[in-house]
Amino acid sequence: MSNKRNNAAMKEILLTRKKELEEDFKQLSNAKNSDQQGQDSADQASAAVVESLENSLQSTEIQEYQMIVKSLEMIEKGTYGICIDCGLAIAEKRLNYYPNATRCLLCQEAIEQDFQKNNPPVL
Repeated sequence: MSNKRNNAAMKEILLTRKKELEEDFKQLSNAKNSDQQGQDSADQASAAVVESLENSLQSTEIQEYQMIVKSLEMIEKGTYGICIDCGLAIAEKRLNYYPNATRCLLCQEAIEQDFQKNNPPVL
């Protein structure tokens, strides 16, 4: 597949996922705005746990959304599929699996290893 056709296909995938995330954000916002008065303490505790989980998921979705926006900008600039660290092409297989990838596999692994090394787990 040519690069232009591949980029067009990836753009469509990214735009579809972007729209899904925007809908998720809208639904979450509407749910948070709903009236929660009249709940007993058990309901309030359950709601707090659910809200904590939703906030964690929303944070992950926000990060994904930001990466999608960045990937769409890269498509427009003609730099999509080029690793932001080493400048080499990102494998098509990786982009097919993870369309908003901005790093080749080797650079991504190096980033993750560095993160693990500098951020040991806390017990």
